[in-house]
Order: sequence, then structure tokens, then C-alpha cells
Amino acid sequence: MHPNRPTTSTRNRVARGAILAAAMLAAISLPFGVIARTGPLGPPASEPAPQVKPAIDGVLNLFKQRQVVALGDFHGVAQEEAFYSALVRDPRFAEQVGNVVVEFGGSAAQDIIDRYVNGEDVPFTELRHVWTDVVGWLPGPFALGSINFYANVRAVNMKLPVAHRIKVWLGDPKIDWTKINSFHDLQPILAHRDDNIFSIISDEIRKKQKKTLLIIGTGHLVAPDLGPGGPRPISLSIRITDAYPNALAVVTPFTGYIEPECNAKVVARAKDWPVPAVVRPIEGTWLKSELLLPGCNYIPPEQIEQMKKPGGVGFGMKWLGPGKPPDMISFQINMRSGVKSDAILYLGPQDTLTESPMEPSIYLDPDYFKEMNRRAQCCVPTSYTLNWDNIVQQDSVVLRKFQPR
Repeated sequence: MHPNRPTTSTRNRVARGAILAAAMLAAISLPFGVIARTGPLGPPASEPAPQVKPAIDGVLNLFKQRQVVALGDFHGVAQEEAFYSALVRDPRFAEQVGNVVVEFGGSAAQDIIDRYVNGEDVPFTELRHVWTDVVGWLPGPFALGSINFYANVRAVNMKLPVAHRIKVWLGDPKIDWTKINSFHDLQPILAHRDDNIFSIISDEIRKKQKKTLLIIGTGHLVAPDLGPGGPRPISLSIRITDAYPNALAVVTPFTGYIEPECNAKVVARAKDWPVPAVVRPIEGTWLKSELLLPGCNYIPPEQIEQMKKPGGVGFGMKWLGPGKPPDMISFQINMRSGVKSDAILYLGPQDTLTESPMEPSIYLDPDYFKEMNRRAQCCVPTSYTLNWDNIVQQDSVVLRKFQPR
């Protein structure tokens, strides 16, 4: 990894990619994309149309059928992060659901977020532990939209009786960063990221006959292809479904192809859709064909070539185990296209999507920057140095267009 990364989004993805390459595939989300498989040249006229709902209505309708609805997070897309806040602000959410499990918070700070979302005054330097005492988000900075989500939950709860308030569950395992000085120190905790989230959903939600929204990177929700004769693939979604059949629905954001002409085809089909929208089902409708348009790519061909190399996982990384490397191309097709999901979250035309700005204390607080820089140098497989000047430049007040990578 190089310290002069062009955008916050790219840098965060590369850092998380390095962690994935050295840990269990299901233990970390990795928002790569891949070349779509060749399919029919367009949706046959006989294929039925999917149902299209305004996104909030679509998610709440899923809760009428399932107890856990997972929103696959494509880290750093501002429109998706804004939707999370809009969803919890809808009065029906607190009444009908009432729980949210998030990947972007560390369970060591559960008491802090409990106090904050219930209206207590929490100093910012203490509140920041919620999103910095985490395992899989190394080393920051952190997207502002995910942090604003907590403030929106607090705003909603302040208007509700205590018994009817939204509960936020922080999904990342407990970690004490004062004791982490190498990637070797981090690995045992990293391997249990999905375990921790599964335990919350099992013990605090399903066993108590409750419902929850789950916000988590798309990579946690897709099972890798381990090839003929390989072990049965395990993902968080499979674990939930095995333990609680018919309890889970997965919604994946569609962030677009690389080629503008491919995105134009999707936009033409979606011209009358509300934005955002939840669109389902995928299987058995023409939506599946739109997600796998022939000749349309989700990442550049050079990344595909890296994935084809023995042990390659993309971004120049190598698979370090355990076991045989998965079929990363198939994995990325399923993850980025959303074709294996229950529904698609349509956020609008790809060229309207923007990257979320970063939480600015990474460059405003010298002690905080120093600690994040220490983590970058000590605790990822390929260490690097944070470039303070580049981070300041990246956090422009002018919105940056999102680029699928």
C-alpha cells in the first residue's frame, strides 16, 4: 500500500483488502468488483418485472416476512449512508423494528453508545471510541455518514419514551488497542468478527423474538466458492439462515458498472423508479439480467488478472490462508452485482453517487492522527504511513464523485 492514495475510499478499501488477504474471508468485508458473467443480450420479454418500492417502504415490507434484514454496506457511498439515517428516522422503524446491529462500531464501547443514543451528554473524545475501538476498520479515517447515523438515532430517541427507543448494537469484537502492536496481535480478534455479530443476533434478537436491521459490509453476506470437493462455504448470512431458517433477507446496493454505457442501460430500465428504491425479487425477473449485462465490468481487467494468479485476491494482495484460496472472481461477481441477494437497493444513476466525506478529527486532532498512523504502520499485513497533507486535501468541501473500483 502506498501512502499517497488518491481518495479516502480507495485507501480504506485497500487497507481492508490487506486484512482480508491474511484472515478468514468471512471475517472482513472487501468491496471489490469483478467482470460480470456473460448472459443474454437483454431481458427477454417473457421475464416478469420485479417489484419496486420506495426504499424505506421496501425495507419495512421485508420485516413483515423476515426478522433480520441485512443492508450490505458498500463502504463510503454517501447516498447509502444517508439512507440508513432516513430509515431510522421513519417513525415506523422504532415501532416495528427497534434494533440495529452495525459493523462500524466496536462492542467495547457499547456502554458509551447506549448512553449517547439515550440522550446523555458524552464528550466527543469519549464518543469517538465507538468507531475507533474496532477491529476491521483499519486505520481510519471514518466515513462521516456512518458516524452521523448515531446522531440520527439519538435525535429519534429523544422524542420517544424509553421503552420505545431504538437500540444500537455495536458489532465489532472488543479490542484494547493499547495491547495491539502487530498484525499478529490483531489476527485472533479479527477472526471472530462474524462470530460476535452472530452472537448478538442470536442471543439478543432471535432468542428474544425481536427484529433487527443489520448494516454490514457486503462481503460478510456472500459465501465464497471454495471449488469442487472443498469444504462447505460459510458466511454470516449462511450462519444466520442455518440457525434461523427464513429469518434473514439481504439487500445489496447497486453502485454501478465501470462503463458509462452499461450504467445507461440500467438507468433506462430504472427511469421511473423512486430514488432510493428497494427492488425485488432478483431471481425469476429481468432484474437478474440487468445485474449481469454481457461485456460490462465491475472492476478494471487488470484487477481480474491479479485475481487469476495463484493465491491472488486483487489489489496486489496474496491469499495467506487458511486453506485453499477461494474463487475470488465468482465471489466478487456475487458480491458486487447483488445477484444472490433478496433485493437491490437502487441509489440512483451511478454518475450521481458521491463519496462520503471523512470525520475530520483525523487531521484536526494530532494525538488521534498519531494513533491512527501507529496502527497503519504496525498492524496491517503491508504497513504504510498516513499522509496528513493528503488526508486534508482529500476531505474537500466539494463532493467527490463515487467511482466503482
